[in-house]
Amino acid sequence: MPGRPPRMIAAEGIVLRRRPSGEADALLVLLTPGEGRIDAVARGVRKPQAKLRGHVEPVTRSRFLLARGRGLDVVAQAETLDAHLRLKADLEALAAAIYCCELAERLSTAHAPQPELYELLVDALAALDAGASPAAVARYFELHLLAVSGYELQVAACVSCGADLPEAEAFFAAAAGGILCAGCRAEVPGRLLSVRAQKVLRFARRSSVAEFAALRMPPETAAEVRAALADALRAVLDAEPRSSTFFETLTRP
Repeated sequence: MPGRPPRMIAAEGIVLRRRPSGEADALLVLLTPGEGRIDAVARGVRKPQAKLRGHVEPVTRSRFLLARGRGLDVVAQAETLDAHLRLKADLEALAAAIYCCELAERLSTAHAPQPELYELLVDALAALDAGASPAAVARYFELHLLAVSGYELQVAACVSCGADLPEAEAFFAAAAGGILCAGCRAEVPGRLLSVRAQKVLRFARRSSVAEFAALRMPPETAAEVRAALADALRAVLDAEPRSSTFFETLTRP
């Protein structure tokens, strides 16, 4: 008795990562709003005349038709929705996009709806494509990614007791999940955050990515925010993102 044909799934998605497989295939990691993270294979896509070739490039948002397999899904069709050509032509913007895609892959779940994470990445890539500051977009993405993944940082009140924070230098402890007041501060690793850095983090939580990217901050404040969010991500991932070193080298003042 012949087997059933594979189930077909239509899904919009962003290509988070692509790597070669065999002589002409490519393995893809996709992020979709309804199916979460999907591992798929694009057959023959590395051949010069392959029809799928331009639709499955990293950082590209496309509409896919996938044949559900036991291990990997197979890309049957793909149509580009947004190629993000402008950001791909800018090294800093592309590095930021690849960094955001890596973080999304690390904190996404396979075959589980994640519309908030998907929309966050769509907005970040659109902002980069529109010419927004790569460093600012990355900081915004880091903070909101932690929130939608269940690791929201408490930056408006003490993470331990909930007390309002005075307008003064405060202690940020990534392992605790945010800022600790003077009474709750314990012997845990952390760093001091200036009032300005605290305000920047609070503004990032309530603003859009475009509004945050338009914010101008002194280099020392940007460095504080970058370091605090790097601590938070390291605490969650228990490792440095692979693409972070190259990206930070490009964007550090």
